[in-house]
Amino acid sequence: MQNLLNEALAHRAVRHPYLNALSQGAFPDMPAALRDFAVQYAAYNSWFPNYLTAAISQLHDTEHRRHLLCNLTEEQGQLSEAELQQTRAIGIADEWIQGVPHTELFRQFATAIGADPGQMPDIAAEIWRESLLALIQNGTPLQALGAIGLATESIVREIYRPVVKAISTNTNLSPRQYVFFTLHTVVDDEHGIVLLQIAEQIAAAMPDGVHELRKGMLKALNLRAAFWDALLVRAEQL
Repeated sequence: MQNLLNEALAHRAVRHPYLNALSQGAFPDMPAALRDFAVQYAAYNSWFPNYLTAAISQLHDTEHRRHLLCNLTEEQGQLSEAELQQTRAIGIADEWIQGVPHTELFRQFATAIGADPGQMPDIAAEIWRESLLALIQNGTPLQALGAIGLATESIVREIYRPVVKAISTNTNLSPRQYVFFTLHTVVDDEHGIVLLQIAEQIAAAMPDGVHELRKGMLKALNLRAAFWDALLVRAEQL
């Protein structure tokens, strides 16, 4: 399982030129690039509860489903005391996040950055979110876990770090206004560990388990990389 995680972390979707340029402030118009990021990424973020729900429907073990339901509850803004202790340790106040759905936290960021809430996302964002949902809904349970676990929850910390750097160095936003990203560099790490444990248990009982897990992981990572490709072109032309 560690080999798969290492492969995911080394994938172009995680080490993408777009993320690197964003973190380095290398685009011609950084404020415009960040506004565009907010609009395009919102298309994916608004569907995240759907991805979790689809993954839950793929699982048959009650305990496995319970773990993902806890994740879904946290996405609605209900953090446990243990999670709040983690967020307090990095300077996040409880009132910033407790009881606030993560889709709302992202909306707050997008509004603060000056993104137009009525702007339609590019077709690349629509393809990404629709294809990812189809993968989780219609793939095997292990493909769904590979997509939502290895290719999503386990890599989100690495993806959001350059985003946080770009926001903190190129805007005047307060930490509260972009708390969506800093929050996810903490809590999703734990979710990723749990999902890996579930995937490992299921894969061990199947002769082609690791193959199916890797297939779902790579499909999801390739979809994300294609989305970054599109954003890179857009940001260079703004």
